[in-house]
Formats: sequence, structure tokens, C-alpha cells
Amino acid sequence: MKTFTLPDLGEGLHDATIVEWYAQKNSRLKQGDRLLAVETAKAIVEIPAPENLVIHELLVPINTVAQVGVPLIHYHSDSDSKAPAVLASNNSSVSVVGTLVEASLKKNDRLFIRGQDRFSKDELRQSELALHTIHRPITHTSDKQQETSQILTLSGARLTMTQQLSQAHQQVALVTLFDEVQIKWRKKTRPLPRLIRALCAGCIAEPKLNSWFETDKLVIHKDINIGIAINTPHGLLVPVLNHAQSMTLDEIAIEVKKLQIDAQERRLPPSTLQGATISLSNFGMMAGRFATPMVVPPQVAILGVGRIEARYWLNKRGKVKQSQVIPLSLSFDHRVLTGGEAALFLAAVMIDLALKE
Repeated sequence: MKTFTLPDLGEGLHDATIVEWYAQKNSRLKQGDRLLAVETAKAIVEIPAPENLVIHELLVPINTVAQVGVPLIHYHSDSDSKAPAVLASNNSSVSVVGTLVEASLKKNDRLFIRGQDRFSKDELRQSELALHTIHRPITHTSDKQQETSQILTLSGARLTMTQQLSQAHQQVALVTLFDEVQIKWRKKTRPLPRLIRALCAGCIAEPKLNSWFETDKLVIHKDINIGIAINTPHGLLVPVLNHAQSMTLDEIAIEVKKLQIDAQERRLPPSTLQGATISLSNFGMMAGRFATPMVVPPQVAILGVGRIEARYWLNKRGKVKQSQVIPLSLSFDHRVLTGGEAALFLAAVMIDLALKE
């Protein structure tokens, strides 16, 4: 009997959530065949069979978070003479799901057999375990009312988000600066590339916000690598747009579109989720004007952008004018940045956004 453990997935990952088993007990696999899929903080990873094998037992149920090195299966090598025979023997026949006991020639005095008596204790235990791993509404009944709740197990990207933001809440001295800017963009202007360009303008005006805070040092980066928050059904993902300061608006639009599609389809390579020096959250696409975005260490700043909307203003002559307005929320780590530095950054962002093109 051999044991296969969760391998080191690289990228500094220490655990993964079991998403799907592609094989079951008594399945025969060739080396390289798909064995299972796991979800890490960065991507869905398929793990192949390490050699030709026959599975004896699956050890970790679906939706369980497993540490690297935890046993996943017990198995027999396909070349092992001790491997259980899958071909027919004296009292069993071949089955794709295991072995089925043939009918006995001896007379059975019982008039009927209960359904569950047809299965062994081991098969019943495996069935019970599988049922417990499925997300099902849990119903609480009383004399007066019936309430239905759904339990969602946190895993993968959603679990990582929980851990990172809990750490951020404990460590960062969070301060948020709010303002609004009137824009007069040309028709068909795409907002997100303009926001990214403006964020780069802010980093050039005040480079300290494009930094990492590590122990007692502020590491100021030359390249502006922007983490772009993308909301997906499986949690918040923040892929990184590298070297944003050297891109044109069209290049930014193309690269951001690729990141958005890959995030929604869970095709982001792990490398695209690392190395952000500052972040952008365009939450206004869904709802909201202002917010207090969380700064995730080692970064020291994040710019939140609210809903772009038409607003009526009084100009200097006292006349009512209509213009488009962008609400901005700049959160920063007050441990290492002053209010003046944050204000200088935000002013540069607003100046760039106010340009027509």
C-alpha cells in the first residue's frame, strides 16, 4: 500500500482546497491521468496521478482545506502484485464502481432485503461522507415559522481574502481621504484606462504611495504595478497590471480586458496575482459613491472610485451647470504616509482626470 500526499504547489502556497475528485475508489489510472483538482489562493490546479495505480481509498473529502504534505489517497501501484484484482473472482463481478456480490445459489429465508443492506459498511460510510460535503440549505422548523439558511464554506480566493483583510485590519493605521472631480471627457472615452493613467500620475507626483512597507523600511518602487480589484462569483481577485506607467491608453484597455476575462473564468496564472505596488478599486461600476478601501500590506495605498454621475453645479458666475463627476476615496497607511503626501497624490490624480483626453 502506498500513500500520495498533496504536493508542493510552489509560489509560497502552503494549502489548497479540494475542489473535485476525478477518480473514485478502485479506479485504475495511468501516470499523468487527472486525479483531482484543488483551488489555491491563486488558481485552480489539476493534480495528475503520480504513477500507474489503483485507488484503495480517498482520504480527503471535497471542500476540505488540506495542507501541503497531507495524505490524499491510499493506492496500490498498478505493477504491484498485491493490488486487489478488479477482474471477476469466485464471488464477485466486474463493475465500474467497485465489486458487486453475485446472487447466492443458497435459499434465502428472508422475503425481502432492505435497500441499505445491499451495501457494505465501508460503502455506506463513503456515501455519508459525500453527502456531508455538498452545500445544502439547512431548514430550521418551529411551530410558528420555517427558516431556510445556506452555509457557504470559505475556500480558495474567498478564504485568502478573509485572511489578508483580517491581517490588514490589525496592522494598518487606515485613513481615507475623499474628494470629487469634474470631468469633460470626449465621447466614448473608456473610464478604466483613464483612471489607471491618473493613478500613475499620482504616483509620479508622490512616489511614496507606490511603495511597500517592510518592517521599518519604506521600499519605493520605480515601476507602477497596479493591482486591479475584480469581483467574481468565487471571490475578490486582484490581478496585477505591470509597468502601467509605460503603457498607452489603448494598451491599458487591452491588458485590463484580458485580466478581467481570465479572472471570471479562473484562468489567471499565479504570477499575475503577485507584486502589486498600489491598488485600484472601481466599485462604482456596481454601486456606491464613497468607500473606505482596505490597504493590504505590504502596500501602503489604494484608490477607490465611485459611481460616475451627472451633477449640477454653480459656476463662478452663479449659473447652474451640469457636468460629470467622479467620487474618489484614497485610503493610505498613516504609519508611514502623512496626510500632506496623500493629498498631493490625490490632487495629481484629479488634475489628470480633469483633462479632456
